[in-house]
Amino acid sequence: MKPNCLLAYGFRRKKSSLAYCPYGLGMQLTRRYRGFTLVELLVVIAIIGVLVALLLPAVQAAREAARRSQCSNNLKQIGIGFQAFHSAHGHFAPGWTEDNRDDREDRGPNLSWGFHLLPYIEQSPLYDQFDQNAQAASGTPGDNVIENIDLLGTSVETYRCPTALSPYTESIAGQGAFFPDIPEYGVSNYVGSASSCEVCQTGYLPDLNNGLEGSQPCFETNPNSPLPFPIAVTRVRHNGVVFRNSYTAIKRITDGSTNTFLVGERFFGELLDPGTGDTFFTQAFWAGIPGPSSNQLACFAGHLTAFVKYREQIKAPMINGHIYGFNSYHPGGVQIVLCDGSVRFFSEDADNELIEYMVRLDDAQVFESL
Repeated sequence: MKPNCLLAYGFRRKKSSLAYCPYGLGMQLTRRYRGFTLVELLVVIAIIGVLVALLLPAVQAAREAARRSQCSNNLKQIGIGFQAFHSAHGHFAPGWTEDNRDDREDRGPNLSWGFHLLPYIEQSPLYDQFDQNAQAASGTPGDNVIENIDLLGTSVETYRCPTALSPYTESIAGQGAFFPDIPEYGVSNYVGSASSCEVCQTGYLPDLNNGLEGSQPCFETNPNSPLPFPIAVTRVRHNGVVFRNSYTAIKRITDGSTNTFLVGERFFGELLDPGTGDTFFTQAFWAGIPGPSSNQLACFAGHLTAFVKYREQIKAPMINGHIYGFNSYHPGGVQIVLCDGSVRFFSEDADNELIEYMVRLDDAQVFESL
């Protein structure tokens, strides 16, 4: 009997075998491969899925922590800019500037605190291009001449929170004789702290620098009142820090700079208003108001500054509650820079009366535990 190879006599190895074939084929090495079964493959996929489910929230939390830190740094830069402006001028940058010409349509320049801080956040070249003797939206877009209306479309990174995921610019449709179409309007994620009053009724106060004209009713919380609801008072100017022609000096902040809001967050997008159950669009822009706020554009003050209340919605909280308050996509609340330059996180569950007191600069309500 002539065997073809030694394997015929049962010489085997585990997983591999050596076979001797005497007819010129020599020694041959053969291997046997064993693949995964379907069950084993499904087990591996399930394990990978569990690991991803465990790690993904941690990765997302780490990314949000980084974005929140960048947002906090932006607010710190804004706070430093306000302090530097105060050192140079003896007061904080105004919410926006608007003169008191008899013809309200011609009032200007309507440029905001975001514009006035440009030289103090390393944006002097942009600041120098604006014509402060003209209105913020003056000029003709696309006429090959750089005018204010063209500069409104500039995006400034210091005014952008990475968590907000906002567009860099937004187009604004004109409103007849009030202001023209604005092809690009630089979006901001930060607004100044203006007032405990309603934005659309009081957006133009004070109507004169001496505060003698245009008083408006304002519903405020009175800590000394036995009534469980806000009471109406008449105001000729706002009780926050940043509003029209505000020029607020630190010495006026008798509650203390560590107890008073300066600038907080505002995202760009839809917001559910718990006061009405309706969905509104919230937004902010850094450069200014497209036309005079005292010329029937008072609500546009809410695109630069924040108010405790919005119209009759007294119960809607200022933090993550209505479109003209402070709001953000950070889980649980917003970041706000105080008048001393420090940045704090305020919960959306904070008592709204406390928040109202933090907006006012001289109500004698001081909270040591903050």
